[in-house]
Amino acid sequence: MHKKLNQSFLDLVSYLNDGQYHDGNSLGDALGVSRTAIWKMIKKLETYDIEVESIKGKGYQLKNPLMLLDSSRIASQLTCKSIKLDVFESINSTNQYLKDNNSQTAIHVCTAEQQTHGRGRLARKWHSPFGQNIYLSLAYRFKKDMSELMALSIITSLAIRKTLANYDFLSEPMIKWPNDIYYANKKISGNLIEIQAESNSDTRAIIGVGINVNMCNANQDQIDQNWTSMQLNLGHAIDRTELCITLINQLIDSLQYFEHAGDASFIEQWAQYDYLYNHNISLIAFDKKINGIARGINDMGHLLIEDTNHQIKSYAAGDASLLRKRI
Repeated sequence: MHKKLNQSFLDLVSYLNDGQYHDGNSLGDALGVSRTAIWKMIKKLETYDIEVESIKGKGYQLKNPLMLLDSSRIASQLTCKSIKLDVFESINSTNQYLKDNNSQTAIHVCTAEQQTHGRGRLARKWHSPFGQNIYLSLAYRFKKDMSELMALSIITSLAIRKTLANYDFLSEPMIKWPNDIYYANKKISGNLIEIQAESNSDTRAIIGVGINVNMCNANQDQIDQNWTSMQLNLGHAIDRTELCITLINQLIDSLQYFEHAGDASFIEQWAQYDYLYNHNISLIAFDKKINGIARGINDMGHLLIEDTNHQIKSYAAGDASLLRKRI
């Protein structure tokens, strides 16, 4: 199930974002809707766990700013204009939506305020609270065979890292093989790549991206690993629309470069931001546990691990974690 964002709902949130109290009649007059319609939209916000303070005689006030995605602004500032863009209020999964809607458009982007069944690698649930983070998927058609897309998660991770580097973090965001972005030893972003084979040796890649943006609270049962967000580190709320624009433009720029020039330059870039490099790590791959020292990646984007016999072996997939501090 997916629901498009309603303009009246967006306008209501925009009014409430000024930090002041607004009564139902004034809001109804401003939006051209009834007081009952305002009440229903307030109740909708509350179902999304958005805190709205209501005081008789004063009206409604958002306890914290809520920066919803502005689809018109996103569309107007994309450098590539031949893009199909869908922005939803709520959706089961942005990746699943693009898989189910095989648009003939070369690039199709779907983003949402909330995912009800968001997922990451290894079928892990991706916590997706309403209006807090980036939940975005991009479908891109390649004139390449599936075997030529082995390094796509490397390219995607570098594009996300470059997007985050536009902000004033105290240090560089790093990339944890194969698809996570870490900041201050905590996960801030991840991506999920799904490939569909098509006729004439074409392939359609669906690239799902999650970024923790303005999320400041989550229970252990919602996220079972160390995490952080942009707001927690930068000290202020982030304009998610601006971030979304930058991310889409950077992803497309990287994918177009890769399509024409290959992945060699991306493999070289990886070394600068390799979170695991020279660390003792443990890799779980196909129910097998491998311990060793991370030695970067090879030209196919596979993880290199040096074992106790000082032999270096490559691994195409798996779940890596740090064991001790850098040696």
